[in-house]
Amino acid sequence: MEQLRLWAVAERSSAYQIVFASLAIIISIALRAYLEPALPPGFPYLTFFPAVILTGYFAGTRAGVVVAVACGLAAWYWFLVPEDSFALSRPMLLALGFYVFISTTELLLIHAMRYALSKLEIEKERSDTLARANKTMFHELQHRVSNNLQVVASLLKMQRRNVVDEGARAALDVATARLQVVASIQRQLHNPKRQSTDMGQLMRDVLPEVVNSYALSDRMVLDFDVEPVIVTGDQATPLALIIVELVSNAVEHATRDEGQTRLHLTMRSRGAEAIIIVQDDGKGLPADFVPEKSRSLGLRVALQFTEQLGGTLVFETINGTRVTLTIPLDPSDDR
Repeated sequence: MEQLRLWAVAERSSAYQIVFASLAIIISIALRAYLEPALPPGFPYLTFFPAVILTGYFAGTRAGVVVAVACGLAAWYWFLVPEDSFALSRPMLLALGFYVFISTTELLLIHAMRYALSKLEIEKERSDTLARANKTMFHELQHRVSNNLQVVASLLKMQRRNVVDEGARAALDVATARLQVVASIQRQLHNPKRQSTDMGQLMRDVLPEVVNSYALSDRMVLDFDVEPVIVTGDQATPLALIIVELVSNAVEHATRDEGQTRLHLTMRSRGAEAIIIVQDDGKGLPADFVPEKSRSLGLRVALQFTEQLGGTLVFETINGTRVTLTIPLDPSDDR
């Protein structure tokens, strides 16, 4: 169908139109003459109407008019009674009028169709050009946003050198690490071709960078037990930031002074829900820990994103600290 549409829209050279019209006239007359013995009286235009239609479609309106006139004259001379003459009679005038009306209607409809297709092709090219421009601008915007985040992270690193207080230095380290992670997520998630995201694979790519951004990363062992969990573009960014915050908290608070701490990420897709578990084998949660009353900005942001996604976030002390995140998957997401 696409090839036929392009054939209809394309402009044809004069030579092409002449050759096509000539062949249409010759073939239609020869075929009508060949079928003459087998046809009952009253079918003078049997093969000429298709010739007019095909010529008008494939060679253009002008060629179709030429074929219609030539075939009309041929039918008048050879296939209308009395044959082999251009004699006129009332029945003959009626037959010729019928032929002119039908041929004119065919050519007008084909011309209107060709015109509509040409306009459609112009609009399609314009839309394609606009889409390419928007795609280029989108890539440039995302590239600049990611670069700007990296610049801010670098400025914080430079500022850290002039800070003496260890608490302030630690806060700058955390801010720098989070900015770098957000920049990484920005690069990976914001792709105009990507309508959905496999969070399992994304976390395999991002979380090692999160852990390595901390000074004590050599004491943390990161394990993955993840299945493909496909989420929409709207869900991907807040969900990624929640998981990154949970892992960051584990690295900050569960790392032992001696020996290694194991951090395990489990990710499952169960029907209409995604279940993500961040488990460490550290000392566990304080006895008076209440997530909603935490002074940690990152944890408060994680709770807000969880509420935005319509999920739940459960903190438990089980062989260390276990955090279970459950969110509903978008029912329209095609997994």
